[in-house]
Amino acid sequence: PVMIIGCYRSNEVDKNHPLLSMQRNLMEKKEASDKLLQLTQIELDNLGENEVNRAIMALLSIDDATKTRELADICYKRTEGNPFFLVEFVKVLEEEGLLSF
Repeated sequence: PVMIIGCYRSNEVDKNHPLLSMQRNLMEKKEASDKLLQLTQIELDNLGENEVNRAIMALLSIDDATKTRELADICYKRTEGNPFFLVEFVKVLEEEGLLSF
């Protein structure tokens, strides 16, 4: 068995991107012989403002959403809800001494 994992941002690739081309080819092969190939596609969207606030609450171990709302709003505007960027942004805030937890 072989496992192939491809990851991309759908808003940053066009239909000619090599990963999407490979994905189309795999889909065609799956249709031809579904017993030999299993293909799973998972789409993840950016986090919404409330999800960013919940993530900030979890990172800072704070149970009151009103205490993290302003920080979450800043983080959301800066990262547009991208989970990777959110974590990296919070790390930068901590490294710069602007946030401690």
